Amino acid sequence: MSPPSPSLPTKTEHASLALEAWKKVVQTQEHFNEICMKVRTLYATVLAAILSLYGVFLKEPTGHGFEIVGLSFDPILMVLIAVFVSTTLFYFVDKEWYHRLLLGAVNQGAAIEDRWKDILPEIQLGSKISANSPVDLSKNHKLVWFLKLFINDPRFNETMRLHSDAKVQVFYKPIQILAFVFFVVACFFGGIEYDGHSIVGWLWQVVRDCCV
Repeated sequence: MSPPSPSLPTKTEHASLALEAWKKVVQTQEHFNEICMKVRTLYATVLAAILSLYGVFLKEPTGHGFEIVGLSFDPILMVLIAVFVSTTLFYFVDKEWYHRLLLGAVNQGAAIEDRWKDILPEIQLGSKISANSPVDLSKNHKLVWFLKLFINDPRFNETMRLHSDAKVQVFYKPIQILAFVFFVVACFFGGIEYDGHSIVGWLWQVVRDCCV
């Protein structure tokens, strides 16, 4: 004799189960959002520690540079490398790791809210947050032009509204790009020296010697 098939829940029971699932999803959203904020707080702490490290180097009585195979490196280069690497790693952990998990939880909550909005209109937290989260910058064209240097979110290019993905990029990418630009500039203007001359003069001398 085959076991009896399980009875389907009534509409009221189904709504109760959906409400419990929604509560769990909201808790998951809070969990991942808290992790993202901790990652950004830790990043700010690490960044401040790296920048303060340059002041420690300047106080060293033995000089300001490191010498490797005749090349002298200013400590600022090491600081800029540390800033670039740490920013890249934190950006990956934040945006490509926990932020994606947060978006998954948000999307699941929105799906539950959309399905049960007629029966449970009170559970619209995720929908309201998603609707109010984007920042409208359509009236500030100069700021939009500047932010486009760091943002590759197509929604921002189309609507000039700053969504959560773009906000994460604004938090990390300016520092990442500036660290790279300053590193390149420092390399050519005294950051790296050879025989007491900047790398620009050294490279120019090499080119002249090769052409002669």
